Amino acid sequence: MPGWDVHTHLIPPTVLTAAHRGEFGLSVDSGSLVIDGHRLPLKRLADPAALLQWIAGQGLDGAVVSVPPALFRYDAGLEWAELVNQGLRELATPQLRVLGQLPLHDPAAPEVAAALAREGVFSGFALGTTDYSGLDPVWQVLHELAAFTLIHPGHSDDKRLGSFYLSNLLGNPYETGLAAAALVFADVPGRFPGIRFCLCHGGGVTAAVAGRWQRGVDTSRPGVAPLSQSVPAALRSFYVDDLVHDDGVRELLDKTFGAEHVLAGSDWPFPMGSDAVAAERALAAGELTVPLAKEVTAG
Repeated sequence: MPGWDVHTHLIPPTVLTAAHRGEFGLSVDSGSLVIDGHRLPLKRLADPAALLQWIAGQGLDGAVVSVPPALFRYDAGLEWAELVNQGLRELATPQLRVLGQLPLHDPAAPEVAAALAREGVFSGFALGTTDYSGLDPVWQVLHELAAFTLIHPGHSDDKRLGSFYLSNLLGNPYETGLAAAALVFADVPGRFPGIRFCLCHGGGVTAAVAGRWQRGVDTSRPGVAPLSQSVPAALRSFYVDDLVHDDGVRELLDKTFGAEHVLAGSDWPFPMGSDAVAAERALAAGELTVPLAKEVTAG
């Protein structure tokens, strides 16, 4: 049965316009978007038609679109989030469902989440791997929305990863595992069970260290507080994509998160993505709405 690729990227057109104008510290140089020292080759990242071709070639219903991680920019505040979200609105079609940008460290973040959900345009939210402390007001809103919430790794600050492309090959899986750990040990899945977190790249290192995390709880390691549920139970509340490039690791994902929570994700159009998605893993369309059974406001 066809479904949705949960992990694809496009640069919103409003960001491209701002870059051509030299706004928000952006520029375009030799076919790349230059942002905070990073260069993103435009090409397919700026071509929704190319993503639609991918969808058709894979026999999918559509794709879930989030911005490339360099565009999260949580230090850029509310105005940046508004620019990105306007561009995401322009990208949204029946085959391209977009995940909203939150100014995660701004006090307005809970209100922004509730307002975006009320629009009926966004199919959830995408978050970078950043400091998640003090975000209970945001988690409360996402819980009430039962929001699909993609967690995507950003750049690691570890200077040792500068060689051999390790910033991606090792840094990305580590960053995702760090984000998962921050959520699990703060008991976010237990306290806000409505949130449908989805970890990119198979959850990074999470499945490999899940037993170690539980051992830390069992032996009351310093700083580890009792949780409302075990680590394995918490991890089974997460979704992950299946982008691990290894059949043995996919089997581990099934055991750790539950086979029904392992979803097709390609990371299109990046080179570290997949050349094809497993149709049987594709997310059903009904899982991509942000249900609003009641009015949700930030309080």
